[in-house]
Amino acid sequence: MPGIPQCSNDPSEKAKARSVAPGFRQNLSQRTNRDRVVLVMVDDDEDDCLLVEEALKLVSTGWSFRCVSDGAEMMDYLTRVGHYSSPETSPVPDLILLDLNMPKMGGREVLKRVKNDPRFRAIPVVILTTSREMEDVKACYALGANSYITKLPSFDELVAAMKTMIEYWIEVATLPPKKSPPAGPPGSDTLS
Repeated sequence: MPGIPQCSNDPSEKAKARSVAPGFRQNLSQRTNRDRVVLVMVDDDEDDCLLVEEALKLVSTGWSFRCVSDGAEMMDYLTRVGHYSSPETSPVPDLILLDLNMPKMGGREVLKRVKNDPRFRAIPVVILTTSREMEDVKACYALGANSYITKLPSFDELVAAMKTMIEYWIEVATLPPKKSPPAGPPGSDTLS
């Protein structure tokens, strides 16, 4: 068909395409502290937070990691309530890693609130949980989860999963622009 580029089986063309592809990746090492990607993990298990942080350190730089212990604390973080009021110490997340089973407010409720609030709905949410239940998977995607990862039993597998996640969400995908939450009730404004 005219006007539609044809795929080539020529090995030199494929090599040329591969050499161009890395140029599309974001270069995390050139980011300043102000431009660092902010990952916020929501998990009541402090050991899981530490393991994820260590795995992330092994696979990439250019990000800032924070962990909050439950869903209610995550909502305080997002809405800048209490000790999360400072944008310097509580920057808007570029990516949220969310456990499902937590006290006070579970992951499904957090996901529902984040995705229903126009101030936060553009923030990608990756479910990171021990649940392999298909009902949880379906419910999370129905609520707007961007990805679902089951916590893996070994540290090496966790490192591999974090590497894949970082490569996709931080190096390949284009994240929404950084914005600060406005004052006011949910739905009163979008992130600005």
